[in-house]
Amino acid sequence: MTPAEMVALLPAHEGSLNLAHNEHKSTGQTVEEWLIELDEEGNSDLYDWVSDEQKQKALTTDTLWTLQWYPDDSDSFYAMAAADLDALLTAARAMETGE
Repeated sequence: MTPAEMVALLPAHEGSLNLAHNEHKSTGQTVEEWLIELDEEGNSDLYDWVSDEQKQKALTTDTLWTLQWYPDDSDSFYAMAAADLDALLTAARAMETGE
């Protein structure tokens, strides 16, 4: 896969884009513990889950992908989460096109 093909999988962004896989494991947490911590910090709505099924799968498999990007500038961003990378990227691209 070429770099151009890889970029084509990502949503358009003028600002930064951060893709993370299993970041919760770097602190020894499960997905469930990570979600509890987000809630305790008042950030439970930071990530939009691609679907309820993806959230349940992340909890069951303890596997998590997150994507945060700034489409236009540094003032507004999107942040999404899913268990599967393909589901995450598909949803992010759909958001970009308004589907």
